Amino acid sequence: MPFITAREDAGLSPSPAAADADSYVASGSRIAVAWVRPAAAAELAILRLAGNYTCPGGTEPLLDGEQRYFNPDRFSIPDDAWLRQPSAVPGPDPLPPEVAQLNHHYEGCRLQAYPDPLTGGEPITIGWGSTFYEDGSPVRLGDLITQEQADALYAHNCRESFWKVLEATIPFWGEMDDRQRAALCSFAYNNGARFHGDGHHDTLDRHLRARRWEAVPGALMMYRNPGKKVEVGLGRRRRAEGLVWTGMEPVAACARAEREITSPADCEAWEQRLKQASAAPAAKTVAVPAPAASGDRPPVLPGMVGPSRTPHDFGFSGADSHVVVNDGSETARAFDVEGRLLWEVPALARGQGRETQYKENATDTPPGVYRIGRKVYRDYEQDPSPTFSADRCSYGWYSFDLEDLEMQERRFGRSGIMVHGGGTACGWPGAWAPRQPLHPTLGCVRLHNQDLRDKLLPLVEKGTVYVSVYQEA
Repeated sequence: MPFITAREDAGLSPSPAAADADSYVASGSRIAVAWVRPAAAAELAILRLAGNYTCPGGTEPLLDGEQRYFNPDRFSIPDDAWLRQPSAVPGPDPLPPEVAQLNHHYEGCRLQAYPDPLTGGEPITIGWGSTFYEDGSPVRLGDLITQEQADALYAHNCRESFWKVLEATIPFWGEMDDRQRAALCSFAYNNGARFHGDGHHDTLDRHLRARRWEAVPGALMMYRNPGKKVEVGLGRRRRAEGLVWTGMEPVAACARAEREITSPADCEAWEQRLKQASAAPAAKTVAVPAPAASGDRPPVLPGMVGPSRTPHDFGFSGADSHVVVNDGSETARAFDVEGRLLWEVPALARGQGRETQYKENATDTPPGVYRIGRKVYRDYEQDPSPTFSADRCSYGWYSFDLEDLEMQERRFGRSGIMVHGGGTACGWPGAWAPRQPLHPTLGCVRLHNQDLRDKLLPLVEKGTVYVSVYQEA
């Protein structure tokens, strides 16, 4: 655990503003940190505490995991304290595109100021949901701006008054990926930049502090103003934020939220469903089938068609694993031979036709049991920064052959089904992004590039991986 030492009296601040410093560090004091990294704010850095810290004369400590801005020139910082992860170090504009995609969809843009939909009065809003101008003055009824001014105001306010505050206050912010950060930024844009620790979002705060990432979507659904006229609209936003948190691209997440939530009852049902899924892993594996340890017969899902055999029929044992792909829930879940859940990631077994057309070429992946072949196509390892090629654009970082074990390919006149990333619809270099959008294929299973490398590849290198595909009946 690295320590930084104050060279002179210094302060720790929850925002880039020095006047906001909430803890004093006396010259010569040492602070245990998990990491230190540069901040977007000029000449500042951010630290994450690796233990509680109470300043001299203070009574309330900063807690383990808290993040604060500070002036690195006032501290001695060892080399091993610096976080050397380029993706976690923001450039001139740290906002990933997913932030605007979510906020713009749900805020809309109005060039004339309007009252808050819930209160019928303040806060008065203009542009892309802005309630104040760059100088901090509030928006007033009667104000008018241009589209160019609205875009510039949104970019400034979202970056300076939301993103940077979250960066300094949300525990383990540096460990989240861009879509997780975007989901929280959208939530903050709607609920307030300083929602963490404000006493009104305790459930979400608790899960973030405990790194219970799987519980975040259910917690988000709680904050939708139940019983108010805005509940359905906010419920859709919370559901979309939860889907983006789990890795779905914002456009697809917003569309799915529109389909799933049409009434207050839907909001309540999704909140309970998500909470139950995160609270009880055993129940979670029932909704999307898990391999029973005995393996005597495959699980049956109402409205779905799946394998007629199980991996146990083909020698499933030892270090082998079983990936269950459900095109209805758009997920892939991996289990070991004892039926224990190893991970869950977004997945698409979607083709170019309509649902239930898996019997035809270029449509959904045929249901049944497959086995991943020995050959692994390691395009990313050969060149992590390649120039455009049709294959790389189509298949992404890694790709794996699927061997059908129930003749489902041959029976339906199919061949060459794989698990891969990429996507020509993503464009170049979008197809090479770590979490590229999951567009339909010609009948293969598509995962995010990063999940192929970090989740599936280790299982393939460890043992035989069986894949069960479920489709809509």
